[in-house]
Amino acid sequence: MGPPSPRWSSCLRHGSVLLLPLLLTALSSSWRAAAQAQAPPPPPSQTDPTEAAAVNAILGKLGLSAPASWNISGNPCSGAATDDTPLDDNPNFNPAIKCDCTDQNGTLCHVTRLKINSLDAAGPIPEELRNLTHLIKLYVLSTSRLKSVHQQPLFTKQYYYITKLKPHALIS
Repeated sequence: MGPPSPRWSSCLRHGSVLLLPLLLTALSSSWRAAAQAQAPPPPPSQTDPTEAAAVNAILGKLGLSAPASWNISGNPCSGAATDDTPLDDNPNFNPAIKCDCTDQNGTLCHVTRLKINSLDAAGPIPEELRNLTHLIKLYVLSTSRLKSVHQQPLFTKQYYYITKLKPHALIS
């Protein structure tokens, strides 16, 4: 067998020029896919520990507990607390919180809304409310008498809906 004919040689040369970019594109895509598959998943969002303790203390002192709909993993800012589930006028979501999980590249959550609608919550308003420093809405309804930290009656059978809350102003 001798050398390829000039016509065959020309076809090989032009064909390889056309195939080379396709081959490089395919290899590049597979390398990118392999690199992305090996990248670790982002860490899950966690509730600020001070705020998580405050929510648990507030509910505990009022004789309430977090429903399974939002405290799905031991982390208060999980489940319905971080999705689009409506909070107001939703009897299936009580007590309830809403969280903003955009802090520290989406790894830290802050409680921004708290709803307590209870027929039998009684006692002083827990001082831990001051630790919810990102709270912007507080919704409370109780048919029992809640008292301020100074043991004065605060409200009975009324709705309180506070926006742009400054927790340090509530408790001195």
